[in-house]
Amino acid sequence: MIKKTCSFFLLCFLLSACSQGENEKTTENDIEVYTDEKDDYVDIYKEIKDEKIEHIHGIGYAGNKDELYLASHDGLLRFSNEKWFEITENKHDYMGFQATDEGFYSSGHPEQGSDLKNPLGIIKSSDDGKTLDKLDFYGETDFHYLAAGYKSHMIYVMNEAKNSSLNSGFYYSEDEGENWTKSKMNGLSFNNIGNIATHPTKANIVAISTDQGLFTSNDNGDSFALASQSQPVTSVVFRENSFLYFTLKRDKVSLYKKELNNEKEESIPIPKEVNEQNPVMYISSHPEIEEVMTIITYENDIYQTKDNGQSWTNLVRKGKIQS
Repeated sequence: MIKKTCSFFLLCFLLSACSQGENEKTTENDIEVYTDEKDDYVDIYKEIKDEKIEHIHGIGYAGNKDELYLASHDGLLRFSNEKWFEITENKHDYMGFQATDEGFYSSGHPEQGSDLKNPLGIIKSSDDGKTLDKLDFYGETDFHYLAAGYKSHMIYVMNEAKNSSLNSGFYYSEDEGENWTKSKMNGLSFNNIGNIATHPTKANIVAISTDQGLFTSNDNGDSFALASQSQPVTSVVFRENSFLYFTLKRDKVSLYKKELNNEKEESIPIPKEVNEQNPVMYISSHPEIEEVMTIITYENDIYQTKDNGQSWTNLVRKGKIQS
């Protein structure tokens, strides 16, 4: 078994018995804004060339722009116009990072010296991380497994331990944490999970990558069905009419695209450097141009294709930016 430091085969936990769905209301629903006023927006990112990129916890096109954002242990990174930039403030350890058309949702821990409580709970930003809205569980829970619909903004979380409002289990919120509903999770079987993903517009569709395969649900997680072979799946991401997922089987690794309407599946070519010792941990698909995909591997290699996998550009090799 491959040792991992990011999202797969680590932080394993046993779910409580799958109980009946129930509505559970949180106790703190007020949105709080942490930093400066949002008027007169100023870019708080600076270009980087020699810094090493490590401890990545998520990837996506935040704000519906042609700019790719990465969440790391030391804040946000941005790839735009073939250049890399890092945020200069709010350099928090973002976990469960989920990009949407309006910005991003995340969880995690505040940077050293911050006045923010630890953990962050569920937060939201609509200005590239300059300001943070505290939605729920602030100072209480760190969600490593979180999904958000790119346009629906439905939030799904795997709650690993009971907190003041929720028992352990799988939950979703249609109103940014005002109310939570517990999913039944019938048919879901795993020891460890890789990530959670939900459809960009159809909020009822959700998927979970696990050590026992990829499981998908069309009813908000009440019932799941196996959507892949029964083998480890490290990551999954939805597009409007399909989803992408990465599998490990002995010495073979594969990136697949599967259509939602007819379940037709095809293999997407991947760089030869991606293998069983260096599997894909994160996948991102451009929200407007499906031919554009970005993958991040266990060894912090970042590759991008603009032609559906026919050719790949190595943006980062073992954490080092490639110029």
